[in-house]
Amino acid sequence: MLTRRQLLLGGFAAVGGGAVVLPAWALHEADSLQFERVPVQVRGLDRPLKVAQLSDIHWDHANVPWRSIERAVEMVNALDVDLVALTGDFVTHHPQPIHELAPVLGALRSRHGSFAVLGNHDNVRYDSRRKIKKALERSGIAVLENRWTRVGELAVGGTGDLWFGPYDPARVLTPLRGRTPTLLLSHNPDTFWRLGDFRIDLQLSGHTHGGQVRLPGLGPVLALNNRLSRKVKDYLPELAAAWPYKGWVIKSNAWAGLYQQADNQLYVSRGMGRFKRLSIGCPPEVTLIELSPAA
Repeated sequence: MLTRRQLLLGGFAAVGGGAVVLPAWALHEADSLQFERVPVQVRGLDRPLKVAQLSDIHWDHANVPWRSIERAVEMVNALDVDLVALTGDFVTHHPQPIHELAPVLGALRSRHGSFAVLGNHDNVRYDSRRKIKKALERSGIAVLENRWTRVGELAVGGTGDLWFGPYDPARVLTPLRGRTPTLLLSHNPDTFWRLGDFRIDLQLSGHTHGGQVRLPGLGPVLALNNRLSRKVKDYLPELAAAWPYKGWVIKSNAWAGLYQQADNQLYVSRGMGRFKRLSIGCPPEVTLIELSPAA
């Protein structure tokens, strides 16, 4: 039988081992792209369409390995898609890395081209938005900032960023009058819940990184505050300090996956980049959206 001393030593060894293994695993997961296939039915669509989505690349030489970006392009190009949706946060702070990233994204292949919207990190500096738009467009990627275009019978639209703007979804959606199957690109998923008066057969968003750290049975760490009373949050200084952050990232709980509001649908990508290259229970993703006519 083990003595108390042996049990304590074993416990300390396990904790110490976990302190080494967990960060190593978090770094490994952050660099491990996962393929997601998402079937979505769309009213009024007369034929199936395949859409590849990449989000939150955060290319800055720190938050995503270059090999992951190259691998994502290879994965998309092997899917034979109809169009590519890029849902923002191409860089993290400085816009300069877009000049390395945009030509690689310009190599994405699809029948009808690549379409992009910008995220909050693409607007951090006064000149970020202009430089990133210009670099993407120079690489053949259409930036849909409060405008829409048509891909067959599908209307593909995009908004400016919710936080930094210019954000004018009515300019995109009002002319469609709810008569056209609509795919909307909007970086922040909070926009979806504000647009219930419009027809949005599918909105594609990112922004959340899926929560980046998700605990089994509990979900994203940032969302755990919702389950605690205000008294508990105020009592614990650490929680009190973290409390505003969840509402700052998103006010909804649409962290990752497929959501629905009446007939409108939203898919939130976990994205590719991870701050500090850490990810637990939330691997980066390349997404294939399979649109099919609703029965």
